[in-house]
Amino acid sequence: MIEPRSTGSRATGSRATEAPEQAPDGGDPEIATIARAPGDGRHAWLVGGIFLALIGGAAASYPIAAIGVVVGVVGLLRWIAVDRGLRGVVVSRRFERDRIVCGDPVNVILTVRNRDPLPIPWLRLAESLPTELELSLPNGAGLDSPAETQIGGRAELRNGWSLAPYRRVTRRVHLVSGHRGAYRFEGIHIAAGDLLGRTIAEEDRWLPASLIVRPRLVATMALDARHDWQGERATRTGRVDDPSRFAGVRPYAAGDPVRRLHWRATARLGQPVVKRFDPARERDVVIVLDIDTRDDDWRRSTTADREREADQLEELCIVAASLARRFESEGAACGLAAASFSGSTRRIVFAAPSGAAGQSGHISDMLARLGPFPSATFGALLGGLVRLVRPGTQLVVLTMRDPRPWLAIARRLTRSGFALEVLTMGGPAAEHARAARQVGVVARAVRLDATWRESRALELVG
Repeated sequence: MIEPRSTGSRATGSRATEAPEQAPDGGDPEIATIARAPGDGRHAWLVGGIFLALIGGAAASYPIAAIGVVVGVVGLLRWIAVDRGLRGVVVSRRFERDRIVCGDPVNVILTVRNRDPLPIPWLRLAESLPTELELSLPNGAGLDSPAETQIGGRAELRNGWSLAPYRRVTRRVHLVSGHRGAYRFEGIHIAAGDLLGRTIAEEDRWLPASLIVRPRLVATMALDARHDWQGERATRTGRVDDPSRFAGVRPYAAGDPVRRLHWRATARLGQPVVKRFDPARERDVVIVLDIDTRDDDWRRSTTADREREADQLEELCIVAASLARRFESEGAACGLAAASFSGSTRRIVFAAPSGAAGQSGHISDMLARLGPFPSATFGALLGGLVRLVRPGTQLVVLTMRDPRPWLAIARRLTRSGFALEVLTMGGPAAEHARAARQVGVVARAVRLDATWRESRALELVG
């Protein structure tokens, strides 16, 4: 029995900005015990059965005596069941995959085992399920799947069984991820009852699990028409040396930093020499994401406004994840910067450029954890990148807003040796791109070819 229903469940399953690590599956989880509540009815059944049996025997009425024996046996079994509680019930829950892409299905594997010699007439598990994870029913008809973004809510997922002695049952619950996010599942409520439907024991157990839903990926071939990400544009700065690629020494020249002096070679040769390094071969790219989709109005008056802003943030995350995958496939070292709260103490989400395998997946995980509220102004984020990345790094800015308030910062970064390009999105994207180009900043307007739930490619519109 799988029963989704709206509730304020006592079990906890929530969408979090930071997903905890899942505990390793090593043996059975620790089983918590609870105190029995007084007045559970055990004494009444047992005493009543004995009383009926005695009356039936004294009156030589075998039917009454048989009923008394049956009632007494039921009372004895209930006594044992209530005394044991849920100590013989082992419950485990895990996801087949802990990382999926938005729109992909995922299976939750629930395993229940009865380690007692007595059967359990009914056992029910209840836990809170975020509404962003949609239940896929066995007949293929899922729950309501709105076309627009949902503002987070809760639904209760109930599963029921009847367990024979020493029986183990595994059930797969099919979910569809309808929204980007990091989801944390913690507690689960367990209840068991007898044949008469009365609850004999119930408790909450801690079963931590996490699921990261990454943004969708779309094709970015439309940017190939006029792109300069392959190195066609002349560099604005000299080469960037890689300190790990030592290439020898050369005589000291005016302006060389003192820290590059090779002191042993200087002492041996009798004249100052400095270390020489080969230039870095990889191309550093940082995707700078402006998560704030409002220009000046910070008021959120209606639910429609909140849903529209959430949709725009999803579009930005999809484009950022797709660009990260593109840069990784081209052999570039890709990074990410955003001013957002993501469950950590740092106000800035930053991933240093890296060419390691799986860097685009790491960036997608960070995008999944991004919250909708900015932790700093975008101008402060953009201006602070000079302390985080080296000159010569390419900065790809993604924004839904008018870029004119921070175009002066962008021009300073360009003069400092950073190759900066702005990708504008949204309704007035073409107008915003023209405003950036008028002051000498490279800019293009892009959009998804459909809604963020159905898009397949990125389009160039200006």
